[in-house]
Amino acid sequence: MLSRAPFDLQRIMAVLKSITGQLDLKCVVQAVSTAVIDILPHDHIDVALMNADRTIVSTYEAGLHTEWDIESRGTRSVAVSPIRTLFMGETDSIITDDAQADPRFHFEGAWSKPIFDAGLRGRLHVPVLVEGRIIGALSFSTQAPDTYSEADLDNARIVADILAAYMFALQQSELARRREVKRAEAEARAEGLRIGARHLTEELENSRQAIGMDLHDQTLADLSRISRNLKRLEGKTNLRGSELQPIQDDISHCLTELRVIIDNARPSVLQFFGFSEAIEAVLDRYARASAKPLVCRLRDEGCAAIDALPANTQVALYRIVQEAINNAVRHSGASTIEVQVFSHEAVIRITIVDDGCGLPQMPGKRTGGLANMRTRASLIEAELTVTSGAEGIGTQLSIAIPLARQQEPARIREVE
Repeated sequence: MLSRAPFDLQRIMAVLKSITGQLDLKCVVQAVSTAVIDILPHDHIDVALMNADRTIVSTYEAGLHTEWDIESRGTRSVAVSPIRTLFMGETDSIITDDAQADPRFHFEGAWSKPIFDAGLRGRLHVPVLVEGRIIGALSFSTQAPDTYSEADLDNARIVADILAAYMFALQQSELARRREVKRAEAEARAEGLRIGARHLTEELENSRQAIGMDLHDQTLADLSRISRNLKRLEGKTNLRGSELQPIQDDISHCLTELRVIIDNARPSVLQFFGFSEAIEAVLDRYARASAKPLVCRLRDEGCAAIDALPANTQVALYRIVQEAINNAVRHSGASTIEVQVFSHEAVIRITIVDDGCGLPQMPGKRTGGLANMRTRASLIEAELTVTSGAEGIGTQLSIAIPLARQQEPARIREVE
């Protein structure tokens, strides 16, 4: 084991110069690695920073790449860190000649797999301190054993002291940036939901007006005709069956029209027979009404799970699927429409696939129907995505519903 020269002012200035202006935590670690490798030789270097409540560690590394790095596995609990005693202040440094054989790194549940994956042997660890408080750790590792000695500790501590304030400032800046991004995203979602709710309210008002017109133009007209026919027959004492048949036909027609209006206002098939039957009824209705051959299929591997959801969630999902099918029939020129329903672990996924003309070529263009679907999805905390098929042929609309959110107390009102 070679003795190494201590840090001098020139070396300290070189390290400071290497990190000045760096705005990325990983870039800072890489710069320090280059600046100190001759005085603190290493194959791997990392700085692991704890979160505010000292429970989670985020690691930024240079040299050999491991699963510890934030870009590989994100963050991990302090409790499973191989150097948790350093984070907890139980020791002020750790030196090992062979990390693969050192029991301090291999307690039950320890995340020490990267030590073996990267072939790390000699290791040196010192705390990163801000105002006397441990915020993280600086680690040097080599693939050769017996690399570090007590004499290297002072050099490592100087590097940690140089890094501490800079890394802490960058960490706080990154946390502030993330909070701002989350706030902006939340505001954007809220604004989008307000706009979507307004459009949906307008659509609902249009639907109510349509129901009123249907009742006036169809039901009221049918009832008026029945009333006139009955008025014409009221003076007769002997009525033949052939005279009553037109009235019976008119009443049957009136009842059929009323059922259609009621079902459009509230999906009774969904209420009484479940999601699978309701979607099959929609597909069958469009297939029979299509002017050209239209194949409609339902692949049911999860409708039972939807039937167990709150009623308002079922109705919202039904309306989204109904609108997606309507769009495919009216706008895509599809010859095949398939609705797929899957329930897997904690998520229900509904996918509507067609072989039509795909999404509009203008990416910024949003139809009212799609906007309403997105609003309905947001109101039940579902995720809605729309993509074109291969070479722009066909469209795939997918709704993902996390079951855990649906089990929470209802926070929305029913939207139909």
